[in-house]
Amino acid sequence: MKGLRYDPAALERTAKRFRKEIWHTPPPDAISECGIEVQSFGPLQATLIAELPEIQNVNVIFGAAEPGGVEGGHLADAIEWADAREVDYCIPVTLGRPETGAAEDWLNRSRYEQAEGWRKFVRDATPPDLPEMPSIEILELEPDEGEGMSSIAAAGLGLPGWAGTLFFDLPSRRDWHCYVALLDGELAACGSMMAHEGIAELGIDVTRPQARGCGCQLALLRHRIAVAAETGCHTLFAEVGCTPETTRTIVSNLEYAGFEQACESRSWRVPRSLAIY
Repeated sequence: MKGLRYDPAALERTAKRFRKEIWHTPPPDAISECGIEVQSFGPLQATLIAELPEIQNVNVIFGAAEPGGVEGGHLADAIEWADAREVDYCIPVTLGRPETGAAEDWLNRSRYEQAEGWRKFVRDATPPDLPEMPSIEILELEPDEGEGMSSIAAAGLGLPGWAGTLFFDLPSRRDWHCYVALLDGELAACGSMMAHEGIAELGIDVTRPQARGCGCQLALLRHRIAVAAETGCHTLFAEVGCTPETTRTIVSNLEYAGFEQACESRSWRVPRSLAIY
């Protein structure tokens, strides 16, 4: 699969929609109570949650390196908007995009500091060379069946228990496929997939501590790759944070499933000495 062709701009568009869909899923009263806001600034998209002000994975400004992001003043506008919300946000800057250099220069001059980045891993939709695992059963969730996935996801993503309710309705969203893995009949792991423009983004991949190392995520990968092909997707990708404690196993599973690293982003944040949290 070496030399796989993909459209970087299409990956960025899909990633933005993936994030936006997650935080548009909760009921209106939960969105209001949690202070969830999703705002667009030209090619940029900012997602902030007032009730989770210290968690950078959910307080993010995407698209800084896309065409017009810096030159059109949209990065400055997004940051001004985010600063008024008093949360600890991050700004991923994807390498190799039209305004990567301009965005990094702007952030450097504004005294932002570099933080942990992200990597995108990509593969095509050919059948995966992964073994079946008889002890693991994959179930696709129907609308109103997201409770089990939600509880696993919140714990694995470092969110408070109440935040699990924010994922509950994802199985009912158009173009989403949400799954749980049962290990010997017990709920063990979850994983989701959203299709957009022939591209499937995989995410919310979490395994309960007692089930780790048993192949649940490989089984979920195998199943989602097959479903992506059945639904007409030609490209699949996943974003992985660069934190050492989580990256090794995730990357190993993706590479074993035929994914290759496509691109990387460097993230930036307000200097810790000036951060609110």
